[in-house]
Amino acid sequence: MPTAFYVGALACVIALVWSGAQWRKLKRTPALNDSSRRRGLEGANVQAGPYRMFFRFARATAGSTAQSVPVVLVHGLVVSSHYMEPLAQILARDFDVFAPDLPGFGESRLARARDVLSISGLADALHLWLGACGIERAAFVGNSFGCQVLADFASRYPQAVTRLVLQAPTPDPRARALYQQAWRAFVNGRREQPHSPIAVGRIDYAKAGLWRAFATMRMLVRDPFSERLAHIAAPTLVVVGTRDPVSPPDWAAQVARQLPHGTLSMIEGGTHTLNYASPHAFAFAIAPFLKAAPANAQAEAQAEAKAATQPQENQR
Repeated sequence: MPTAFYVGALACVIALVWSGAQWRKLKRTPALNDSSRRRGLEGANVQAGPYRMFFRFARATAGSTAQSVPVVLVHGLVVSSHYMEPLAQILARDFDVFAPDLPGFGESRLARARDVLSISGLADALHLWLGACGIERAAFVGNSFGCQVLADFASRYPQAVTRLVLQAPTPDPRARALYQQAWRAFVNGRREQPHSPIAVGRIDYAKAGLWRAFATMRMLVRDPFSERLAHIAAPTLVVVGTRDPVSPPDWAAQVARQLPHGTLSMIEGGTHTLNYASPHAFAFAIAPFLKAAPANAQAEAQAEAKAATQPQENQR
């Protein structure tokens, strides 16, 4: 065979070996780094039922008027709570903030590489984690796929949710194919430069593994997200960036209309991962909502009580 063939084959082998080494290096990346600590973030593990779950947290800044209810940040597709750090740092001026890695992602490992929890399974794990941390009620903020987990969670565990923020909820029913989601994510990545969480995402994809990443993507596009919205009793703020190609503004507006207590907020020029790419604008948009007392406390209490009496199994 010609020399060029052997040279090409050797180059391919070297590239594969190098890629495998880089992949393993990414998997070994520590959960917290110097940037995390400068932001005031700490990390801990807790046993939540059968899951050993890692979470980041930041206590309200000393001297601030800390709100009584903590804020829990729920990450999106395949990634971990790592990309929630910029938002957590800002919200910690007024709140105790917690950001768990859902089982199978980040540092919350599952026993086998092919183990994948369903969306309801992830919501149940979140509930177990709250109990393990001693958190009875919280306000929740989700991004992208995290909104799907929170929609399931809030519909089945209404007593645990005081307020809900759904930022860039997925899936837009006009993009139910994986290739459509992939293209929209690519466009979003280009729009978010130079503040894209892609570098952080590479680490999280390596830790989750390609099998779990693909299986979770399939769950995202098949999830009956809209069917859960009518069962969410908590006041809910839907937030979307005007330049978000993954969760376009008209789709976010439709989500807000389907919620019993939904409100829409649009951030001019914002993209899909506002928590990382535009954390100050995002925090500015949601902080008043998270701090606000209910406009009608009695009506809200009645709505929560009604939701709490609904059989959980019928809301799955």
